[in-house]
Amino acid sequence: MHIALLGNEKDPQIQHVASAITQSGHQNFIINTSQFGISWNLSYDPDFNDGCIHFNHEMCEINQSMPQRITFSSTHSAYWHEYITGEPITSSNQEAAYEQSWIEQEKSSAMLCWFSFNDIKWVNPIDAIRSHQCKPAQLRAAAKLGAKVPYTFIGNAADVATQFCYNMENVVYKPVRGGKTAQFVNKTPELKPLLTTLLHQRPVTFQKYIGGTNIRSYVLGSDVLSVEIPSTELDFRNDKNATPVITLVPKETQRLAVSICKALGMHWCAIDWRKSAKGTYFFLEANPSPFFMKVEKDTGLDITGRLVSLLTN
Repeated sequence: MHIALLGNEKDPQIQHVASAITQSGHQNFIINTSQFGISWNLSYDPDFNDGCIHFNHEMCEINQSMPQRITFSSTHSAYWHEYITGEPITSSNQEAAYEQSWIEQEKSSAMLCWFSFNDIKWVNPIDAIRSHQCKPAQLRAAAKLGAKVPYTFIGNAADVATQFCYNMENVVYKPVRGGKTAQFVNKTPELKPLLTTLLHQRPVTFQKYIGGTNIRSYVLGSDVLSVEIPSTELDFRNDKNATPVITLVPKETQRLAVSICKALGMHWCAIDWRKSAKGTYFFLEANPSPFFMKVEKDTGLDITGRLVSLLTN
């Protein structure tokens, strides 16, 4: 049985996980989705509900242990680190740009044959990846389980957005899908016309700012490993000097973290909390493909071992 690893073969975290799996005595192979149709292909037969990943001869020559093809059904599990798109659309020709966009959609749909193969233990499945791209769905699911969620506005209705910002003392801007760090909203007298212009271009997420401490909980099955990330930055990802330290979170917060992870269809994730001065944990998001090597190095927490256990059991 094989274990698939989705991501760039040169990515340090992919290499780290691949090495750990090999040391555990299991076979693995790396799939770079941007190389679909170049270094690997797939075939799928709906009648038999099975398919194959086919590797080109060059890859097999570089890696002598790599078989020319691996069936979906012989893949025990898959670690989803990163979905990498193909070449960006750069053509100024509208017809050529449309054709390139259509081809990328066709590739994406073909790969869904594999991503949707439920006999593989996806860590994590594509629905969980999509839920991360729709933060409102995550917030709703967490709130239903009893998590505290900061007051939030999502959308592009300028009047409502403006009123929301004026109702809160401090407001944070976040992209709806993610991908960029958070920023404070500057409530100037020109706020409404500025928001009208911005929201004409794209929707936004506004949240009430919660002062306090950054807490990240890594959920791996029923285990919860938490760290505090001290930082003076609004978003600790902007702080290159932020060093995580091990912290203990209340048992009820640990149980809630496990429940959120399961409710979102994940086997593992990293949940970001904001711990207020009164000790209340506010749910911010659950990342289904988090980075963890720096946290592991700085704290000594064994995240890798638990992740390998999820993939091999």
